[in-house]
Amino acid sequence: MKSILFISLFFVLVSAAFAEDLMKYARLYEGCIDDQPSKIYGASYNDYPENMIDAEFPGGDVDFIVYIKNNTEMQEVYSGEKDAQGRPMLVTGEVLVEFTVDRCGKPGNFRVVQSLTEQQDAEAMRVMESLPIFRAAEIDGYRVKSAYIAPIPFNKPIWVEPQPDPYYYGDDYYYDSSSDPYYDSGSDYYYDSSNDPYYDGSASYDYDSSNDPYYDGSASYDYDSSNDPYYDGSASYDYDSSNDPYYDGSASYD
Repeated sequence: MKSILFISLFFVLVSAAFAEDLMKYARLYEGCIDDQPSKIYGASYNDYPENMIDAEFPGGDVDFIVYIKNNTEMQEVYSGEKDAQGRPMLVTGEVLVEFTVDRCGKPGNFRVVQSLTEQQDAEAMRVMESLPIFRAAEIDGYRVKSAYIAPIPFNKPIWVEPQPDPYYYGDDYYYDSSSDPYYDSGSDYYYDSSNDPYYDGSASYDYDSSNDPYYDGSASYDYDSSNDPYYDGSASYDYDSSNDPYYDGSASYD
């Protein structure tokens, strides 16, 4: 990393979770305050010494790239042009932000040195101002202040109109019932009984007994005994012995 830190996101194929703890250098410099004036090396401040060991983002340059990518919200700024399919084209490119790292590893003095648009510049500044504590740069074993320039890319080329989600309604995500004949507008999804001759209006689905001569009105389905000379009114079905000269009155038929 010389006077300008140019990190290309095109070389990053995946956005993996950081292998290093972002707070590792904050713990290293806990309680450190760099409030004394001193020379700043690099970027637009002063020459970059050949023997300087650069300030380091927790995890290194690759994790710095991932951090910027994961924390940047694409700003959809219309360029005023359209592509061959008539879709609006967005402003793309990089915002370059200069920043310093003091002797306690704290980033600061953020300044846009290459601008895109007001929205994209503001987003780039927001991302950079959220940076964690770095490991401070060193020269001959002594910590020094250093400066760098980082690119914040905005590479979404085409604005695509978001499509409504038919399965989303308010705060609840569920099946779209507007075209579903089996949804009755209640809180529970179930079969639409309005056109079902077998649904009797109860909470449970049951056979429609209104036209069933064998349904006696009880909770359980039973044979209709009103026209059955062999049903004696007991809970169990038995042969009608009143007209049977062979029945002796005992519990067992003999």
